[in-house]
Amino acid sequence: MLFLHFRIGEGSYALAAERIVEIVPLAPLRTIRQGPDTADLPTDQSFEYRGQFVPVIDLCLLDLGRPARRRLSTRIIIVRHPGVPDALLGMIAENATAMLRLEPEDFAPFAKGPDGLIQRVDLPDLLPPAVLAAGMAGRALRLKAQSGAEGS
Repeated sequence: MLFLHFRIGEGSYALAAERIVEIVPLAPLRTIRQGPDTADLPTDQSFEYRGQFVPVIDLCLLDLGRPARRRLSTRIIIVRHPGVPDALLGMIAENATAMLRLEPEDFAPFAKGPDGLIQRVDLPDLLPPAVLAAGMAGRALRLKAQSGAEGS
């Protein structure tokens, strides 16, 4: 099975590739102004991905209280929202550049990776409950880039 290897601070993690739509370089992010269509969003950052408005969560900021380091290896991992399959969500992670071929049983709960131990995670392990709540994502995550561009 294929996994994306990434870091959150000093922690080393693996996310199943089947969860990932695409991994893109860190792009300029826009601030989301709070309004009736964005009140439910759990983040204040977004970017345009293939004509679609995509909210972005910085995993380092979420877990460590500091933003991810802005390096070439810091990427946006685009995933399908677990509760709303037609909605996308971006997650900023450090060192998100390597794919690993491991079997799920290799994780107990850690597997040996190129730089030490790696913990397997899934979206519910990474994202806050507010993001995972099914009702939250509906209309807000389906906004088009046009809505995200208002006020720019």
